[in-house]
Amino acid sequence: MMSHNFKIVDVTTKDELSNYYDAIAELFLESFEKPLSKSLWQWAYIDNPFGDPIVSMAFDGEKLIGHYAVVPMNLESENESILGFLSMTTMVGVDYRKHGLFQELAERVYEVINAFNQPAMVFGFPNENSTPGFIRRLQWVISDEYRVMQVTPLSMDFAIEKLKSVNTTGALTLNMENPDVQYWRTHKPSQEWNYINGLGVKPFDDIADIMHIGLKGRLQDLSKGQNYNIILPIQDDESLPEGVTTSFGYRFGYRTFNMTNEPNIFVQMSMSDIF
Repeated sequence: MMSHNFKIVDVTTKDELSNYYDAIAELFLESFEKPLSKSLWQWAYIDNPFGDPIVSMAFDGEKLIGHYAVVPMNLESENESILGFLSMTTMVGVDYRKHGLFQELAERVYEVINAFNQPAMVFGFPNENSTPGFIRRLQWVISDEYRVMQVTPLSMDFAIEKLKSVNTTGALTLNMENPDVQYWRTHKPSQEWNYINGLGVKPFDDIADIMHIGLKGRLQDLSKGQNYNIILPIQDDESLPEGVTTSFGYRFGYRTFNMTNEPNIFVQMSMSDIF
């Protein structure tokens, strides 16, 4: 780590984090050139049913200049449950990006997670700009195999067959059968969606996102009257049938703690789409 005179503050409770909202909103505006929605922040960090966030922040005097945070999002399979943490809103002030703060703050958060002495995983969906840093500085494993695919009703069989290759049996994912998790996840401010009969679907004007497929969910049961977006593992050179097109890539990455084997993960939109 590079030496500096910045003050580092580690926060591990919702109540304490609430005291820093104004400073976080100011850095968010500088970093992303748009205001931070307080209702969205409250929903993700404070209303989160899984528990408390873990946040490490750097201050230059009273000014917040660095922020690395995870919110809890446990992942489960039929026979396993691990502590899951979604990596959120990584920010370093424009004038402070040569001090190694990104790595330092992240590692402080990871030390807290590792100290639980339980199987755990930090995961996220880094963009193209941040991916190299997550790999090189934070030792993340990042997969480029996922794509958001647009599928017509007549081409849904392709998606069904593709999902068979994912090995969803025994895979870790969000447990949408938990009533508290289901309510929280489907009531994101201004973006509510439904989870019915094992299928989570977020409708738009002419298309719908398949947010979650539960153990009892069957793509065959979806409405035949519209197109759908769904995450599928697709190779760059893979030939696609008529009615199936690539909307965009969907990088997924993670770092594990207190785990000896690589996790089997069923990557779904319900695990992202937070901010």
